[in-house]
Amino acid sequence: MRRFVMVGLAAATLILAACSNDSEPVGTSHEEVAEPLTEETAAPESTVQETEDTSVQDYLDEHGISDAMVRQLAAVAEANNYADPPMDEESAKLFATVIGDHCQTVAAGERTWNYYKKDDKSTGGTQAQVDAFYGFAEDTFCPSMKTEK
Repeated sequence: MRRFVMVGLAAATLILAACSNDSEPVGTSHEEVAEPLTEETAAPESTVQETEDTSVQDYLDEHGISDAMVRQLAAVAEANNYADPPMDEESAKLFATVIGDHCQTVAAGERTWNYYKKDDKSTGGTQAQVDAFYGFAEDTFCPSMKTEK
């Protein structure tokens, strides 16, 4: 095995020497001096900062949905099999925006609470769970929201 390595190295050396286009011997005074390589300085970090998506919190703030309301809605959702406990804060806030939209849609006359109940029952909710959850939404959560005038 060593023989093959030695033969390979010798062949590579001969090939490299034969491929050289220089007609002058190595080490003459006509060689160019290579400048030392310097590291390029990294470009400064962009001054544009990525903005955080605040749309969920903006919705909650705009509609007067407090953190306490979000937690209470999440607790009712968990108790009635609308969410697996424990619901994390981000999920609870997002869920509150969905139910807030339901409140607005019903208030505008575009849908009814029965529409949402029927839809939830079709996806596996029991009548008792659906009634309890939407009873809370209709009687407590929605009236606590700030309505648009």
